[in-house]
Amino acid sequence: MNGQLSDFLQVLKGNHLDGFIVTNPVNIFYLTGFRGISPQERESILIFPPPRLASGEAGPKATLITAKLYQAEAFKLRSKDLKIAIANERNKIFEIAQKLLKNAEKVGFEEHDLKYSEFREFKKTLGKTKLVPCKNLIEDLRVVKTADEHKKIERAQIISQKAFFEIIKTLKIGQTETEIAEKLLKIIKSLGGQGLAFESIIASGPNSAKPHHVTGKGKVKKGEVLLFDFGAKYKDYCADLSRTVLVGNVNDKIKNIYSLVEKAQREAIKKITHGIKSHKPHEHALNVFRKENLGDYFLHGLGHGIGLEVHEAPHLKPKHKYKETKDEILQEGMVFSVEPGLYFPSWGGVRIEDLVTIKGGKAKVLGRLSEGLIEV
Repeated sequence: MNGQLSDFLQVLKGNHLDGFIVTNPVNIFYLTGFRGISPQERESILIFPPPRLASGEAGPKATLITAKLYQAEAFKLRSKDLKIAIANERNKIFEIAQKLLKNAEKVGFEEHDLKYSEFREFKKTLGKTKLVPCKNLIEDLRVVKTADEHKKIERAQIISQKAFFEIIKTLKIGQTETEIAEKLLKIIKSLGGQGLAFESIIASGPNSAKPHHVTGKGKVKKGEVLLFDFGAKYKDYCADLSRTVLVGNVNDKIKNIYSLVEKAQREAIKKITHGIKSHKPHEHALNVFRKENLGDYFLHGLGHGIGLEVHEAPHLKPKHKYKETKDEILQEGMVFSVEPGLYFPSWGGVRIEDLVTIKGGKAKVLGRLSEGLIEV
């Protein structure tokens, strides 16, 4: 049986649900391998109907419902564990879903994805069936990666690292951020990347003081920093890499900041182990900055999980002040970024980001760790 489908069936059993509605297209892909064209439209829905039909016979374990225009792709995924149902039109997808769930007593749904209008329609059609909002049931399965997922993420990260070394060979004074981003995409595709995991952030000079700067018309200048934050995608899995380049003769103050950020990253990675609370690595990095009275210039969490999406669990961020918000526990097989940074509005910022997993109880870097000052 498909491992992901089997695991999710156990989750449903543990939550005393006899049905479930999966609408998030990333989660549908994770469980079945099906991906449509537009995540913004309802191109498919995955239904886990009751395990027993009204007749007492065993029911289907899972049914992927999609529109006729995707039937060729969908039927390739059909198996003894996954049925395929084809709707003549997209707006008929929910009619099939409702029929599959008519005998269910307690059906879960993804509370962050199902639209209210869709919920009302299910409520009206299913009558006495109890609809239960659920949070992160599938995302919690996705957080620990399989060996195959590790390979794909690492491949995406290695492509990103190679692309970075290629792009810095082409840098010229006066180039715009947009020109660099466009060339970077071409390099990624030439190296076997599927495309971008997210829109690349290319931030020149003072623009690099904004962690999520929107790449634009800023130009490469001597004596300034140039920050890269980008990632390739490989077989649907994402990478995430940040590097800060020193252009020309950069003053010692900036070089010292670079060295401090690098130190914070390395010390945080050394502290990462299986079973550690997710706020601990963040605190280790922050303490490096606090010793130099620079803690207030670290504007974000230390890292985030990555996989089919560029931001997933776990989240390496400060300990939450509210008791009801529990710490995540870092576990063997998780993959996440470690990306300390310091940001100064007057001249810019420095961020260094790499991906790590936990293997054998300790942090293992995917690809190669950044190596010292990068000057062009």
